[in-house]
Amino acid sequence: MRELPKSIDADLVIEISRLLDDRAKSAPVPVHKLASMISNSLETDLPTASIEELIVEMAMTRQLPMLFDLPGADADNVISIALARAS
Repeated sequence: MRELPKSIDADLVIEISRLLDDRAKSAPVPVHKLASMISNSLETDLPTASIEELIVEMAMTRQLPMLFDLPGADADNVISIALARAS
């Protein structure tokens, strides 16, 4: 993992680590939803996009699958392989 900037709060890194470690290894990490949840529960000066970037980096080091959920999207953005091959 890269050297973290001074502006990143240690509590933020600890919270992300805790949430990632508590997840099932086969369940994808919903990046945007998790970042939104963290920014609402922790007091931080970082924008949601920076929290998302940190989640992605930390999930990558743990080799966790990720779901890049779209904010405000009603539909699930996961497409089955059978449907993808048919189109």
